[in-house]
Amino acid sequence: MNKVIAFFSGLMCFSLQSMAAPVPKPYVPDEPVTAAPAPVKKTAAQTQTNQIQSLTKQRLESKSIPATKTATNKKTTTKQKAVEPKPVHVALNTTQRIKKTAKSQPKVSETKTANRIASRAATPVKTSVQPAPAKTGHKLALISGGPRLDSNAALVMNVSTGRMVYGKNAALRTPIASITKLMTAMVVLDAGLPMDRPITIADADVDRVKKSSSRLEVGTTLSRHDVMWLALMSSENRAAHALSRAYPGGTPAFVRAMNTKAKALGMRNTVFYDPTGLNKNNTSTAADLALMVQAAYRYNQIREFTTSTDHDIISASGRQLHYKNSNSLVREGIWEIELSKTGYIKEAGRCLVMVAEVQNKPMVMVFLDANGPTGRINDARNIKNWLESQPVNQLG
Repeated sequence: MNKVIAFFSGLMCFSLQSMAAPVPKPYVPDEPVTAAPAPVKKTAAQTQTNQIQSLTKQRLESKSIPATKTATNKKTTTKQKAVEPKPVHVALNTTQRIKKTAKSQPKVSETKTANRIASRAATPVKTSVQPAPAKTGHKLALISGGPRLDSNAALVMNVSTGRMVYGKNAALRTPIASITKLMTAMVVLDAGLPMDRPITIADADVDRVKKSSSRLEVGTTLSRHDVMWLALMSSENRAAHALSRAYPGGTPAFVRAMNTKAKALGMRNTVFYDPTGLNKNNTSTAADLALMVQAAYRYNQIREFTTSTDHDIISASGRQLHYKNSNSLVREGIWEIELSKTGYIKEAGRCLVMVAEVQNKPMVMVFLDANGPTGRINDARNIKNWLESQPVNQLG
């Protein structure tokens, strides 16, 4: 009986042990074999959610910049940065070359440029005896302190040094009337024509532009010397035209010679259309006329003719005609005037140019477009008084 009980007890224990025993592990060979994972069954909703998350992750990864980079990535990025701004470096190099070229050029300030333009009259005319060079760096402080003038444009400069000490609208271009005759005289003298050669006043010399009057009768024969005297001293229009007509090639060639002479003197803003100044298109500036006066001052005959007080001639009818200087300051004889020329047409106003001695210095004075008959004379007096009150070293 005891044996039977023991048998059944052992049987029951064996059954319980077999039920609680773990499942044996599968066999694993020496060389591992990768086994495909068992498929996991997912619902449709989970599959769609995972796909959306996967796409979103890919997009974020494509836009994001990794925080850490390998040495290779750093080199690649560096190369890319060196290549990308290449066009910018080319542009900068071009700019640098331009700046370098600009630095190599001499710099001229706006003030110095303006002074050069305003003081072109300060360049002396080249002659056999060279005058002292003009001082281009001087200050024009005297301009602001000068007297008030009736003339619309004016200029004063030292004829020897070319230094300008006063200016008013000196670069303004305006008709110059009979101031033209100074150029007429220089062209005649430059041609070396015989001064004793007779010239007869012709009908072609009569003024048909302004219809100005003249006492010089058609048919009157005078020497070239006397014709020039009347043209300069009394501003005789028929005499001036006769000088151009008696020039080789006639008046057209004479006018061309006038413009050529103007260019040679550096008169860049001057043009001549006739030898008398009756043509309103004869225009210039005070600065240019200062150059012309400076050049004319070197001709002895021009100085003599323009500063004589009077001159007599015999007309075609046999009458003796007495001519006077058109500048009342010359006739008065108070000033030391070494050259003079007046001019007037309606378009030009009252004009006057002179070389007068002031404090033992020859000073060029140019007055253009004064209003009244006495405006230019009063301006000359005011300028002279003002110059005499200045230190001598300020007059050049």
